[in-house]
Amino acid sequence: MVKILELRSLLRTYYQKFQMVVDPLIKFVAAFVTFTMINKVIGNNLKLEKTVVVLLVSLLCAFTPSSILVFLAMAFVILHVAAVSPFMALFAALIFVVLYCFFLRFAPQYGYVVVAIPILSTLHVPYLVPILMGLVANPITILPSACGVIVYYMLQILQEHTVVSDSFALDDILPFYTKVFEALIDCKDILIVSGVFAVVIIVVYTVRKLKMEYAAELAILAGAVVNVFGFLICDLRFDTRVTIGSMIGGTLLSALAAFVALFFKRVLDYTAVENVQFEDDDYYYYVKAVPKIEIGVAKRTVEHINAKKEAVEEEDEDDYEEVLDEETGEVIFRPRSGGGTGGQVRRQKGGKSSGYFYRRMQEEKQRIREEEQQRARAQMLAAKRYESGEEQYSADEDFGEEQEREFGLSGRDENK
Repeated sequence: MVKILELRSLLRTYYQKFQMVVDPLIKFVAAFVTFTMINKVIGNNLKLEKTVVVLLVSLLCAFTPSSILVFLAMAFVILHVAAVSPFMALFAALIFVVLYCFFLRFAPQYGYVVVAIPILSTLHVPYLVPILMGLVANPITILPSACGVIVYYMLQILQEHTVVSDSFALDDILPFYTKVFEALIDCKDILIVSGVFAVVIIVVYTVRKLKMEYAAELAILAGAVVNVFGFLICDLRFDTRVTIGSMIGGTLLSALAAFVALFFKRVLDYTAVENVQFEDDDYYYYVKAVPKIEIGVAKRTVEHINAKKEAVEEEDEDDYEEVLDEETGEVIFRPRSGGGTGGQVRRQKGGKSSGYFYRRMQEEKQRIREEEQQRARAQMLAAKRYESGEEQYSADEDFGEEQEREFGLSGRDENK
């Protein structure tokens, strides 16, 4: 489970980082699939079937609102129908204009719902749309879902009843309008599917809003159950053309896809629920807080132990600056920001930066300094003994701590 949560966190991180690229890419793919499906279902206008035209129109939809995609998809359908029957295209345009205005008036931001239902219907999983809309949106999505159902069955009716006709006589065109209109009236599946989808959206939305644990998960299950029983009842009562086996399998796949979408949307930890109570001047509040599970991506660092010493000895010369040593007259290299190995000054030797020779020089200076201090102590001790009348000691004679304490000579006195 932890690995899955880490994968989820990684994907969400990459999506947030490259959202400006991912969103247009998703819209481009959706538009490309939509126009390709229209060309495959109708396919009467050879110019619109060209790959260049489909790519250019899809690219336009990638950087425009979803309502533009709906408009262009309807335009594709009308142009395909007009290639074989101009008057039938006029009738289709009239219906599409009414649907488009109705859609733009109430739910223009849900344009992908209108397009998704016809596409998913060809894959036998259109039931995913009402479940997702009830899970992430509100009941207003009933309108675009109904428009999507009408568009899907409208495409099938146009494909069945459109015939080649260039005649402008009323006696020739009137039968076409009559047949299409009667087919739309007799198509009970439009009302049945739209009604069941509306009920599923309302049920999922209502269960999701309940104040209980696992409300979203139960909403998906409730939507799947209502969808199955809704189509079963309608099939028994109205004898629809819906295939029961395909409907049940598509509902199960739709519920599974909805669970995946919910997993990437949020994951709640119901084992750490907190109930908080507080009040103000007007109300007393009872708050139930459910924390979200967020796991960061594990970062792995590889440390090369054998190469660490070499990295210390061979540091970049750019981190040092050249300074003239006034005592020795040599050029030394000092860290620019106090960094380096212990912040020490480093000297140049053989074209490589190394602190070894500088340390040897410092040790030699320290040894000479100690010898000079030893000789000074010996001279002071000899002078003390001479003043006290004792025999004179040589200045080079060694003495210990006992003689220093005897004559009051110590490092502290000497420094003073």
